[in-house]
Amino acid sequence: MSEPNVHEGRHQSQVDGERKVPLQEPSTPPDWWRNCLYWLVTFEAREARKSNYSSMPKVVNYNFFLGGRLRVVSGTERPSLFVLVALLAPMVLYSIFEAQALWRLGRGHAVLVVLFYYFWALCLVSFIKTATSDPGVLPRNVHVPIVGGKFELPRSYYNIITLPSAHPEGKTVDVKYCTTCRIWRPPRASHCSTCEACVLTHDHHCTWVNNCIGQRNYRYFLTFLASCCLATTLCIVGCAIKVARATRLDKVAVAILLIIYCALGLCYPLLLLVYHMFLTSTQQTTREYLKHVPSKTAIRQALSAPEVNPFDKRDRIKNMVSLICQKRGISVMSARESHSAGDWRFVNLPQPHSFEKV
Repeated sequence: MSEPNVHEGRHQSQVDGERKVPLQEPSTPPDWWRNCLYWLVTFEAREARKSNYSSMPKVVNYNFFLGGRLRVVSGTERPSLFVLVALLAPMVLYSIFEAQALWRLGRGHAVLVVLFYYFWALCLVSFIKTATSDPGVLPRNVHVPIVGGKFELPRSYYNIITLPSAHPEGKTVDVKYCTTCRIWRPPRASHCSTCEACVLTHDHHCTWVNNCIGQRNYRYFLTFLASCCLATTLCIVGCAIKVARATRLDKVAVAILLIIYCALGLCYPLLLLVYHMFLTSTQQTTREYLKHVPSKTAIRQALSAPEVNPFDKRDRIKNMVSLICQKRGISVMSARESHSAGDWRFVNLPQPHSFEKV
């Protein structure tokens, strides 16, 4: 008789021992915890929930936070994080190395410190409001035609409709149908392919704030640019005063670094602010300006207003006030509201192909 295999016996005993131990199923978090996380960060839609922020990710390219109170565009490179760091870095250096020394100088120098922090805080708040607020997103599927019992787009929906305006000279406005959102867009509204939504008084999609600039956040955008320029200028002035009073340059190395940093960082927002001041004075949005100005002659044409503009009030100050201080209006696609089951605004219809059925 052959001797029993010792190794097989040990292996069999181990297997038998393992079988005796019941397998534990991975524990799932409770519903209240999952709902809390979903309220904090909403990346995808949920059919069971009837809040707008839980259904909007099906039709628009947004992620929502805090129950729809904040939003960011999803699927982008998020250079807005770089802008946020660029805003925080000089404030930290200024607070550690410059603010206290400038405050102790007296003779009104403390006012520079107070004003810097005020405009820097205004800049940060305006940046967050611009990047996370509703720019004026329009609801989808408001004008869905039914031709012959099927979803078809009549040929007339591919035309641009000309309507009269309130302009005293009888100028007209154009209205166009959006085949993606299935709505007749109001005048000055346009579709953003990045956000996948039509936006009221759409100016442009700003990569640096990762959001569209439209009717409901345009004033925040301009406030961000203006306060950024003012805070940067105050930082340069404060650091320059310290450098002028210094006896040795090695003691003001951070001040010199801040002067160079702020001088370089001031160029782009200042040019952008001047550019938008020109646009508002001629009652134009960025899209309207680029649409009517050839790209090869954009710089040469920059100081002229369009010949036909039904929104022009013939006064630069009135144009600026009416465009910058226009009413934000209600959020027609509020993420914090709720909807009933089967709401067509949250149905993602396929893109029509020419004049074919969809």
